[in-house]
Amino acid sequence: MVRKLMIIAMLLGSSASFAQKKNADSHPQLPAVSHYKEIGDPLPPIMVYTLDGRKITNKDMNNDANLFVMLFNPTCSHCEEMTKQLERNIKLFNKSKILMVAPHTTKDYVQGFEDGYHTSKYAPIITMGVDSSMHLVDKTFQYKAIPQISIYDKDRKLIKVFSGEISIDSLKPYIQ
Repeated sequence: MVRKLMIIAMLLGSSASFAQKKNADSHPQLPAVSHYKEIGDPLPPIMVYTLDGRKITNKDMNNDANLFVMLFNPTCSHCEEMTKQLERNIKLFNKSKILMVAPHTTKDYVQGFEDGYHTSKYAPIITMGVDSSMHLVDKTFQYKAIPQISIYDKDRKLIKVFSGEISIDSLKPYIQ
């Protein structure tokens, strides 16, 4: 009698696990959610407002070259130094574009930064503004150090991230 009960229990257990496997196979796996911070991740949706009130979106950043997205704080000395390096080497950027994005929380300081560095005179290569979606910085900033420069290829897939003190020589292999 015990033997018959054990056989029945084993049969019921194996059919239950088969049913679970069949059930799992009948529901396709959802794709992994991108966090926009890993190499190969796409550029998230952009909504940046420039000082003159223009709205910049992904469409405005389309070109056939790499895009440099520099997340910066307008009161950061390292960010000021990086901006100086970009300006001194602006002639290297034949096709690549630079989007300088400040967090929404620093918007009151962006005009002072522009007054000091005059990045607008380097348009359309350099575009500077404030993250108005309040998500671009959150989705892409790795919270290591500023400035952070994320480089996206022509298809707007992340290919490299630099943080902190960055030399122009480090960026040169990615400038087009």
